[in-house]
Amino acid sequence: MDKIAIYNERKVGSLWILFLLLGWSYGSLDQMGKQVFYYLTLGGFGLWTIYVLFTLSDKVKKYNRKVAQEAGFTSDELMKFGLI
Repeated sequence: MDKIAIYNERKVGSLWILFLLLGWSYGSLDQMGKQVFYYLTLGGFGLWTIYVLFTLSDKVKKYNRKVAQEAGFTSDELMKFGLI
């Protein structure tokens, strides 16, 4: 199977829209438990929401790097995609 077909990249812009409209961020990064807790605590009473505002883009980049490495991309390919 082709590496590109396995690679399931998350788009930063899409996650920002989901976060701003629905508070959805961790669920898209395969952290469903955190997402449920986020909703139950109403965004950590607002504190967790502020934290996510400053860290979401970096978390998406780290997630994409991890998924790309699991799919077997080399360091050169990761650099080409801007993940290093």
